[in-house]
Amino acid sequence: MAFAVVAVLPPIAMFETEAGTMARILTVFHIAKPGLPRPLSLGAEVYTLALAWALFFGVLALIYAIDPKPEAIDESEPEDLVDDVASEPEQEVRAVPKVRPKPEVRPADEPKAAADDSLPVVHSLPEAQAWVKKGSELHTQGRYDEAIAHFDKALKLYPRLARAWAGKGLASNALGQYEEAIHCYDESLRLDPRDAAAWHDKANTLCAVGRLEGGLNCYNEALIIDPRNAKAWNNKGICLASLGRPEEAIPCCEKAIALDRSYATAWHAKAVIEERLGRIQDAVAAYKRFIALASDRDAASVEKIRRHLSALEAGPQAEA
Repeated sequence: MAFAVVAVLPPIAMFETEAGTMARILTVFHIAKPGLPRPLSLGAEVYTLALAWALFFGVLALIYAIDPKPEAIDESEPEDLVDDVASEPEQEVRAVPKVRPKPEVRPADEPKAAADDSLPVVHSLPEAQAWVKKGSELHTQGRYDEAIAHFDKALKLYPRLARAWAGKGLASNALGQYEEAIHCYDESLRLDPRDAAAWHDKANTLCAVGRLEGGLNCYNEALIIDPRNAKAWNNKGICLASLGRPEEAIPCCEKAIALDRSYATAWHAKAVIEERLGRIQDAVAAYKRFIALASDRDAASVEKIRRHLSALEAGPQAEA
């Protein structure tokens, strides 16, 4: 705006010079009367022009003296502000630590507090393991209901304890509560899918309720994890025989025997399957090995098998 005012001063001065206005101004400076005629000499016009330009430069100098020149401030401050805003997100991203929370640290969904005077819901792994140990002892003693109660207390203390679920599954299976047992095995395997024993025990329960294909799949899972599990090999053979696949069952029983030559149950399973296939000599040899390896607790089974073995050795007529 100031430069626009200054820019129009010279034309105004020239216009006034031509119109005689500056002559009147000179008469004022010379304290002359307004009625005097406008000087027509060249010197007067030069003097008028010089005064006009002097007035122009004087006004220009005055404008420059009072102008604070804000343009320089306006240009620098936005650049600094933009730099500050642009740099802050980068610093925040670099400050985030590359740490991933460990899932084990975060607790599972806590069960709702019971209305009775049961144990408080706390996550105490050592105490829960102690309850599992006691429950396993009770299971060995055949006290299955008490064992389940101990496993439940362990799970109340630490719901993510896979062995507590597996132990409860074993006790439930012993009581004939097969669906509950399968549920417990599923929970155990969800928490620890590499537990070969849990896969094996779940397979046994599935076979007990006639779900042979499911049982066979679980035996296979157990053997993938632990291929030297003699019991899993033997029970897989029995499962295959129950599915009408005795030819596939025999190698499984033989694998169990190769892993444990004193495994009496595997000899008995092999003898039964060999007899089903009509291979009587192989069946007789396997029965004899079972009798030789059987423990005292199998005395009743051993006596029954002795009578059956005598009939086989006597031939078809004696069996009849």
